[in-house]
Amino acid sequence: MSNSSNLLGIIAGAGYSAKTVMYSMLGVFILTSVISAAGREKTTQTHVFETVQSQPFGQVLLIAVIAGLICYALWRWLQGMLNTESLDMGKAKDIIMRIFLFVSGLFYFGAAYVGITVLTGNESSGSGQGDSNSEKISQQLIQYEWGLAVIAAIGAAVLVFAFVQFKHAYKADFMKKFETEKLSQSAQHATRSAGRCGYTARGVVYMLVGSFFLVSAYRHDPSEAGGLQQALTTLTQQSFGPYLLAAVGIGFVLFGVYCAFEARYRRT
Repeated sequence: MSNSSNLLGIIAGAGYSAKTVMYSMLGVFILTSVISAAGREKTTQTHVFETVQSQPFGQVLLIAVIAGLICYALWRWLQGMLNTESLDMGKAKDIIMRIFLFVSGLFYFGAAYVGITVLTGNESSGSGQGDSNSEKISQQLIQYEWGLAVIAAIGAAVLVFAFVQFKHAYKADFMKKFETEKLSQSAQHATRSAGRCGYTARGVVYMLVGSFFLVSAYRHDPSEAGGLQQALTTLTQQSFGPYLLAAVGIGFVLFGVYCAFEARYRRT
């Protein structure tokens, strides 16, 4: 393996390891919110970082997670720039995928920034809350003549992303990313099952978030836009709400497990 491939492997591995921490902890927080409604207020990136920081050697652990998120953001951009996924730029869906890789990188740089504010003690009250951030985005955009169209476009893009998650869950096509020859049959089964559950949970949450943005645009009301917390609240309000919430929490934990397999066995 070349030095450049080794470096890409290290960057990707660090990134997926950070995602393992993020999704596993978010899943645990979601599961605790089944018991206590107040727990939903803690289901944020900020609380994940604060929890990591509160552990023994927490500062060191938090720095490692932040570094991992930065690595993952860089990895997404490198995937787009180096075309590691062998995308055909003559196909619309592959062009969209390349754009998504860039946007995904921006998202994880943002997550790293939230971690840095916790590390330095500069986080403001309520910072990192998905719902308030979504609402702020809508409030800013709605001031412009073209703002409603952009809010609607964000909602539509998130919905498309949600259905991509469901596609991955149904087809298990994510297994193509792995060096399956290094995985035993039981490990392959565990990876496939964890991935399917994780992608399904992500699809449910993103479907709700995308819908919130579309409703916000339709009603000209920024407060309708919501993130993870509002998605969890919406699930709770449905029939069998606690069971739906628990299923999403388990799905997030399993997606963390899946990311751990990616960190170790993904092709780069």
